[in-house]
Amino acid sequence: GTKTNVIPDKCELQVDIRTLPDQTAAEVDAMLRDALGDLADNVHIESNDDPPTASPTDTPLWECLERVSGKLVKDSALVPFMMVGGTDNRYFRRAGSVGYGFGLFSKRIGFEDYATMFHGNDERVDQESLTMTTQLWEAVAHDLLG
Repeated sequence: GTKTNVIPDKCELQVDIRTLPDQTAAEVDAMLRDALGDLADNVHIESNDDPPTASPTDTPLWECLERVSGKLVKDSALVPFMMVGGTDNRYFRRAGSVGYGFGLFSKRIGFEDYATMFHGNDERVDQESLTMTTQLWEAVAHDLLG
């Protein structure tokens, strides 16, 4: 049924589940079936098998980012974390490369505000952060290339 006053013969539901690295589609399927309980036998689950990726932190690039960041921002420390959004880094990682989403941000942008600034209302970055990140990547290139 496609009308509101007709009892439908089926229902289609799309759920956006963000998995952790190394979490499998089978684990997500089991979690959904467990949540469905007695209804699970009457439900067909289709998964979009696009697993998340992660890069290790024991790499020359990470070490370079630590060195350069420490020179640009005194007493800084790199802290790895995961974002729920997707970037093209996942394609590079699957091809065997290391990739980090990395930048330096001015003190005007708190960590708690960082994630709210992208792909939403008032998407922005301040000029100081843009300058800092440009300086960072220029220094990274010089550091890596000698």
